[in-house]
Amino acid sequence: MQDLVGIVRRQEELERALEGLAKLRDRAGKVGISGNREYNPGWHTALDLTNLLTVSEAVALAAMERKESRGAHFRDDYPEKDPAYETFNFIINKGPDGAMKIGRDPLPPMTEEQKQIIEEMK
Repeated sequence: MQDLVGIVRRQEELERALEGLAKLRDRAGKVGISGNREYNPGWHTALDLTNLLTVSEAVALAAMERKESRGAHFRDDYPEKDPAYETFNFIINKGPDGAMKIGRDPLPPMTEEQKQIIEEMK
């Protein structure tokens, strides 16, 4: 994630990250734990592994879908803001088959007060 989904992001790197995560997910399915949970950090890491991979995939998918730069999200291949991305949030769900589904959830229009605050901060 640090190498391919870092601060500066590019489409080809995000695609490579998702391929790498799929390979890691396959490997994670073969992880086993010996011993008990007391004083065994490997036991806790193995339990967290599936969730870590799920969150990583969600971050990479959202970054790939957002084809603009805004705030801390910077796409080297899309350096400008796109006003269309101000109108929705990305929603990512894990389907019954385990596949991630990405969608867009519309945002309500900003109030005049909110618009004024944003203008003052520019």
